[in-house]
Amino acid sequence: MTSPGQAARGAAWGFLLRGSLGYVRSWTRNIVKAALGRKPYFTPHDVLFRAWLRQLCGGPKLGRITSDASTDEGAGSQALMTMRAIDFARRAGLTYVHTPFSHIHHADRPMPAWADAWERHFNLGEGEVRNDGSDQDTVNYAFTFPALHALFGLEEDEPAFDDATIREFRRRYYVNKSPRRNEILSVCVHARRRNRHDFHAEDSTDLSKLGRILARLRAALEAQGIDYSLRVFSQGQADEFRALDVPASALFLDADPLWSMQEMIEADILVTALGTFSYVAGLLCDGVVLGDAAGPPARGWIVYDANGDFDSGALGLAVTSLPSTSVR
Repeated sequence: MTSPGQAARGAAWGFLLRGSLGYVRSWTRNIVKAALGRKPYFTPHDVLFRAWLRQLCGGPKLGRITSDASTDEGAGSQALMTMRAIDFARRAGLTYVHTPFSHIHHADRPMPAWADAWERHFNLGEGEVRNDGSDQDTVNYAFTFPALHALFGLEEDEPAFDDATIREFRRRYYVNKSPRRNEILSVCVHARRRNRHDFHAEDSTDLSKLGRILARLRAALEAQGIDYSLRVFSQGQADEFRALDVPASALFLDADPLWSMQEMIEADILVTALGTFSYVAGLLCDGVVLGDAAGPPARGWIVYDANGDFDSGALGLAVTSLPSTSVR
């Protein structure tokens, strides 16, 4: 097994070989564009290749990264990518410069208003230098992170955020909001359903399994005599959720996604599903979070397995420390 330093050196030579071929192709295309009077374009990988090659040749080191994600990605995916860029910059000793959201998939209003609403929802750029596009050597993490991880010797594709980083993201989230104390314990549940825009069908929630999770969760709360409210956030028709055995009044289907995520983040107990919308809500939630063991890691979550089983004892201990817990 190679050491991190050896692995990074091996990745660097492979990256330079592949990157040089791509850079030559881009130069060739840009020569044609120039002859036609069109603006040249270099891909995010070209920018990384140029910065890394210059560093290896003794020039200025790669110093700045940003995150400007694909326009095919939704709010959860783009927010998570920005979080990972910020985290990677801290780990690697780089400067993160913030690129505000400009185009987010699944828009339910004009795109500028939609993107700005999510920008103000997460506040991930709070306290960061804004990317004004003037530095042509700023590397776009969103399209180059596998190469960046390899070049800097980071072995994990999705490293877990440490506690300090999560606290910072939560602090930014609340910059323009007041933390809420629920009068009775609030249980929020996210069920990911496939929709006409979807291309991650494998992350759709198994409602039968979710039904078992909710049955165990409700039994644990009721055994302790704890009052609670239960709300399920998803998409679709009410009759599709019969397996959950919850009243129709507990189903919030096709509700405003910004409001839905805020309710999930500020819940006392949040049951997440696979998918980035759920995952980001779980990261920002400072209550008790239940997450699928098949998903990416998160510190402090109570995980449920493929059968919907989880540690009810751990849940009971965690719930008793919540400020909203009210025992009948």
